[in-house]
Amino acid sequence: MKKLILALAALTLLLGNVFCQDIEKEKTLTVDAAYYPMSNFVTGPTHFAPLTGPYSGIEARATGSLSYKIPTPLGDHWLLSSANLNIKINLEVSPVSISPETRISFTPLPFLVFETGAKLGTGWNFGGIHGMAIYNGSDNYINLKTFTNWFTKFYVQGTFQFDTGAIFEGDWTHFQIMYTYQAYYSALSGVKNGEVWKWQSSGNRANGWQNYQSLILAYQMPLVLSRVGVMSELEGHYKASDYDQAKYGKFNGSFKTISISPLMQFAFGENHTLAVLFGFSSRRSFVEEHTDTMLEPCLTYAGREWFFNRIAFSWTMTF
Repeated sequence: MKKLILALAALTLLLGNVFCQDIEKEKTLTVDAAYYPMSNFVTGPTHFAPLTGPYSGIEARATGSLSYKIPTPLGDHWLLSSANLNIKINLEVSPVSISPETRISFTPLPFLVFETGAKLGTGWNFGGIHGMAIYNGSDNYINLKTFTNWFTKFYVQGTFQFDTGAIFEGDWTHFQIMYTYQAYYSALSGVKNGEVWKWQSSGNRANGWQNYQSLILAYQMPLVLSRVGVMSELEGHYKASDYDQAKYGKFNGSFKTISISPLMQFAFGENHTLAVLFGFSSRRSFVEEHTDTMLEPCLTYAGREWFFNRIAFSWTMTF
């Protein structure tokens, strides 16, 4: 995976030199933050878990990006003339991790995007928060060594996107839809298949192929509040057997998390945007009572628990 990251980065620089007269270069810095209120776990089949406290945790990270947009027209027709290749290098830094990433996307038609990418990262412990750890098989996580163990992810995805403003001209005609399907493989080096691990304080993970889907419905306006809408997401493993069935067979490893999130986007000039998201999500519920997610891999799955998960902010600056 490290070789793949380096190869994709080298390809970015090579294409940047080959097409230096035609490419559009863009630099961005994105700062993400999220606040998580407390919602205690409730046992039993599908249900809603109410808020039980003002604070469960916070999250923060910054991502610097350098992207090249290379025109690759496939014909003179307006549907084909805007085809392009986009290559992006990201560097993500959080209080517990660092992760370089390379993405390559091809847009043959304005409403269709194909993308692939690879990500590499390593983490550390900070104030009791695990950046990278392995499950001890019962009730806790053990820290792994920074720059010895690595988080890796490779993905391919397709996106369908449409804006009614492309058909009906005007500032107030932009009803938008975007659907993405992503298949990805993520793993932690030095951890055997079937074992449970944690990355960036998010636990109960396992090596294996997973899928992520998102659907965004939004309306764009020529105002500071430039976009309002709702985003739904679904994510999980294809196979429950990615988790060791002898140890974690009752955990339901192929469970798919679902989230539904109203969102708003504010535009401050041409170079600054702020997105605000209110996330309602779902998680596994279990037969047994528990108070900590570190116990969950050994518990018995009972159903789906809905809860208010977070308020998230994302500030993007373009240079």
